[in-house]
Amino acid sequence: MNLLKALTIVFLCTCNSAVGQNAFGALHSNYTPTNSLYVNPSSILDAKVWLDINIVGAGVYLNNDFVHLNNHSLASVASEGAEGTSSIVETDVDFNQSRKNYHMYNRNFVVAPSVVWSQGDHAAALSIGGRSYTGLRKLPDFAARFIEYGVPDYPAQHDINYTASNVRLASLSFAEIKLTYAYTFLKKRRNMFMAGATFSKFFSVAGGAANIYNFNLLVDNDSIIDVFNLEADAVYAWNKNINAKGGWGMDFGFTFQKMLRDATSYYPNSPKMGCTNIPYKYKIGLSIIDVGNVKFDPILYQGYNFDQYTWLNYADQEINDDNPADLFAPQEPDIGSGRVKNPNKIRLPTFVSAQFDYNLWASRVYINGTIIQGFGVAKNKFGLRHANSLSVTPRFESYWFDFALPFSLYEYRHPQLGASMRLGPLTLGTDKLINWLFKSKIYGADIYLYVKVPIRYHPSCKDRQKGQRGGRGKRGRSRDNSPTKCTI
Repeated sequence: MNLLKALTIVFLCTCNSAVGQNAFGALHSNYTPTNSLYVNPSSILDAKVWLDINIVGAGVYLNNDFVHLNNHSLASVASEGAEGTSSIVETDVDFNQSRKNYHMYNRNFVVAPSVVWSQGDHAAALSIGGRSYTGLRKLPDFAARFIEYGVPDYPAQHDINYTASNVRLASLSFAEIKLTYAYTFLKKRRNMFMAGATFSKFFSVAGGAANIYNFNLLVDNDSIIDVFNLEADAVYAWNKNINAKGGWGMDFGFTFQKMLRDATSYYPNSPKMGCTNIPYKYKIGLSIIDVGNVKFDPILYQGYNFDQYTWLNYADQEINDDNPADLFAPQEPDIGSGRVKNPNKIRLPTFVSAQFDYNLWASRVYINGTIIQGFGVAKNKFGLRHANSLSVTPRFESYWFDFALPFSLYEYRHPQLGASMRLGPLTLGTDKLINWLFKSKIYGADIYLYVKVPIRYHPSCKDRQKGQRGGRGKRGRSRDNSPTKCTI
């Protein structure tokens, strides 16, 4: 398969999959705690719904800084893909030749039926779903050129000594069950302090990784490569059946809320308060997400550390579909040992996050700022680094309708404008709105959707529910006398 066809398939699959990097537009609404727990488990407290039931959700995010598509929008590519056609030609595919190192990042997710319960000082959640990640980092420029032009067909880079170091590639797929509990541990005047934790059980499906510590080579011509040194570790795992011993993960979060009124005796979504809510003026959250590993059994592991090998007829080399990592197995006498001490584990894309959410007007219009910083992976481990990001998201939220326009900086330098809308139970959004609507340089794609059934009030709050349906004169309708009360 040539590169153009491969790229076309990648773009079409990306745009038509049922599955965002972080789905910033749908991440922070107080009406959708089944989403916000993925960035901070304590955020499910003081939700504006008593019960949030997620029926299904899915999303895909893909980004890279090497290859892009010109003269197309994601909407046109998706539309053509749905019809089984494509207007992409070879000249539409272009390559960025301005970097010394390149990267690629992909995240897909599916959320099965999940629920969040939030009442008083307590909140809990049960989430079921699946995720997959693929990450490539520090691919050197000469390797990118060979990918673009082909190794045997690009003599401009022949007879030159090259060295690649600290190249990391990892991919994993797994199902998970998540249990979350959060508690408001202190309420004093207008201040609320909350903490939460999530414990995840993983069921591994497939994974693979390669750490290339040093690769020194020279391409002589279209049939010979001189390998002067290769030091690398690689692992490959594919479970025919889901592995129930797939490991564990944890999330931890803390939230501080500055309320608009005294909250000492505040019990949100509880009959104790007449099922009313006290709005917050702002809240600050801190969290660490995806601490842990996904485990695989059995695995195929190769540790390489050899010198001076003449690779003949490399262009005709067949890749072993059952174990792609054994390419140089005949050259390594001690292939079962390497730097990685636990090769059956691939570390999750752990990240820390800080969130700031400000109530601009009427407890309807908010602005959110979120920073996400991924952790690097130690040299003696396989794993993924979560992409860094900084986002600013203004949003309007109500029980029936949410709308958000997230602006984010992918890896702190690549700007993205997104949009997300929830109408009743359905949410649809993207972090790459410009690429969807207009012809532009497409370095990736993003789309996500959710179907939810939010239950706003506790069953005991019958008068409150009648008041909401019956209009302003009905009994049970509480009055919001806060400085930001809604007048519409």
